[in-house]
Amino acid sequence: MTTVDSQADKALCHVDKLANIEVAEIPSDRGLPAGISPLESRVSGHTFDDERQTIGMLRGSDGRVFKPVVKPLLGKREITFYENLQVSQDPVMLQLKNYVPKYYGTTDLQVFGRQITFLMLKDITDGMAEPCVMDIKIGRRTWDPLATPEKRATEELKYAESKRTYGFCITGFQTYCASSGQLRKFGKHYGKTLDAKGVVEALKIFLNISPERPPCRQLIVKLLSFLWKILLFFRTQRLFRFYSSSLLVAYDAKRLRHYLRLRNTKPDRSSGHIAKTFSPSNSRTSTSSVFNVRVNDMTGNSIISSETSRNRTTERVHFIKRSISLSSEYDTMGKNKTLNRSGSSSPDFSVGRLCRTHSYVNNFDDDIVKMKEDYDDLLNELTSSSEEKQNWVRINMIDFTHVFPPEDPTALDLNYLEGIENLIKLVEMFLVSKDHAV
Repeated sequence: MTTVDSQADKALCHVDKLANIEVAEIPSDRGLPAGISPLESRVSGHTFDDERQTIGMLRGSDGRVFKPVVKPLLGKREITFYENLQVSQDPVMLQLKNYVPKYYGTTDLQVFGRQITFLMLKDITDGMAEPCVMDIKIGRRTWDPLATPEKRATEELKYAESKRTYGFCITGFQTYCASSGQLRKFGKHYGKTLDAKGVVEALKIFLNISPERPPCRQLIVKLLSFLWKILLFFRTQRLFRFYSSSLLVAYDAKRLRHYLRLRNTKPDRSSGHIAKTFSPSNSRTSTSSVFNVRVNDMTGNSIISSETSRNRTTERVHFIKRSISLSSEYDTMGKNKTLNRSGSSSPDFSVGRLCRTHSYVNNFDDDIVKMKEDYDDLLNELTSSSEEKQNWVRINMIDFTHVFPPEDPTALDLNYLEGIENLIKLVEMFLVSKDHAV
């Protein structure tokens, strides 16, 4: 069984306190290596700050993030944790690998003439168009067994109300507004002000929940599916105690917007929105006869009336939709099949909503905006892979500088369990809220 060496940790921690190593200083001119830039989706810790001259999280063009080893001894502890995880065949360690970022080793980068060691990890937001990210530190107790009394007292004061109520705290997050696409960021100072009600409100902001916009069921269920698996892991693992470790939660607001639009179009798909827009005939016979009606203008030229034009357009729409429906229901062998592999769009959505036109009962400008949104959704559906459609919500366990073997190897990590159980209860609340989840 591979574990973190507690004796080595005690020695490292002691030296770390003596060394009192500060964050690496850098000149104001960044001068980062080619293809590497500050991590824009960073929401807590490791800030890249020119004014304070601190090195923070970086991101490479290959979808990797670079976490700096700010305090060498703590960094060495986290590196050891990841490397043990890579080689261990212990069942607990193998299961844990499913919940942590992919580890690519370490690298030394010359940043402003200084050689800095970085851990290379998989970026949880890689491939997301509008990444919403939240850092949730799990556990009422965030100080490890080697912490001094002064360190313990300091940690107890941080995020005190949230940790006391829920056993976790929100250290920062960013979210894209589903309606406007505006990016909003909330840092650690905001997180420290949250009381019990404030934590719930922060989750609502992050998940794009408001009185006008109920919870998205697809988003909530996907989040819970990850959280339940991690919860199950902690209900069985007795190998480690995780202190000051976080869950990094991410989802793509662009995909969320797609599901919200699908919800808004449900009445259109079932109640004949096209009929109100185009005012079609109620019978195929009368519609066909109108196609033969022509009127003559003053010059004797034959023209088609506006009513005839609208009905012709309607007939074409019905024909296209019927053709798609028939082709999707039966293959060449006469067996039933499904046209929509992703399960997120339908012939009505892809055709009917794109065939709007101006009329006396519809606002032309609004229709144009909706048509553009529909086209964007349809294009996204056609160009996105099945994996991208399924993998738009992700959760990783991160931050392992304070992971220790248990004092009692038969006991569970109750500190972590309390936090994740309460987090799950809050998220589950959105499925049964009075606002009715989408």
